[in-house]
Amino acid sequence: MSGGHLTFSIPSPGADDESHKILLHLATDDDANQGENETNTGFVMWPAAVLLSRHLSLNPHICRGDASTPDGDIIELGAGCGLTGLVAATLLQNDGGTTGNDDKVIFTDYNPAVLENLRRNILLNDFSVAHEVHGLDWFDQQSTNLTHNDDRGMETRENNTWVDMEGTSHNQCRLILGADLIVCSNDADLVATTIDATLLEGGMAIILGASADARFGVSDFPEACRSLGLDVTIDENILEARESEAGEGDDDYDGQFMDGMELAGHNLRASTCGHDFTMFTVNKPIAAA
Repeated sequence: MSGGHLTFSIPSPGADDESHKILLHLATDDDANQGENETNTGFVMWPAAVLLSRHLSLNPHICRGDASTPDGDIIELGAGCGLTGLVAATLLQNDGGTTGNDDKVIFTDYNPAVLENLRRNILLNDFSVAHEVHGLDWFDQQSTNLTHNDDRGMETRENNTWVDMEGTSHNQCRLILGADLIVCSNDADLVATTIDATLLEGGMAIILGASADARFGVSDFPEACRSLGLDVTIDENILEARESEAGEGDDDYDGQFMDGMELAGHNLRASTCGHDFTMFTVNKPIAAA
């Protein structure tokens, strides 16, 4: 779906929490800034981004962290319109003071026109959380291979930064968010390497997208991560599982993960073309002493 302004409501996980709204601008089909066909995906609101945003808003501790969470920032890969990152920023802002003031949300994408639209969407939403927008090319990232340092008797990593498209290095982040990143067969390795480059030890990445029967590379992603020393948990058939848990005949079933979920009047179930979704939770273990 594309064109105009859309509104996403962050649901309240508890009775005492207020509902918040995210405003988004999507380029129209004839917008000169939309780019060529191969780069215009960042102007489209993909159902996976809405699903991931819904998941975060119902589980705000993911963004806010806890005592076991390493110090660091949140980064959205392939941010597109920025919905997921904007939800994360809103959850940080309304955390009741439990999150450190230095937490920052970093929005990244490849297409310069998409980055400009990201900045526009950030301005549409009034939040005070620190944030940055950077171009990030997956091909520029290097894995953080473990090496053994005999002098200290410890395992260390060769690299602990990621690089933006200007060539500037940045600190790794504690939480990575990504929706519908894996589309082509080589995306599995590229996304895995980018996660390894951008994720702190002890940190977590949540990648949600269409399942393997709808996207190339999805089935290869877990092994690509594990080959880099990352741990992966896989939740498949998310829609089917959620609907089965709730029971379609149950009066309490509200279709919270797709049926009836609308963004400015667009029914997201119809836009999935019938495919289901898979969520990967990726953790980077702390190197052994």
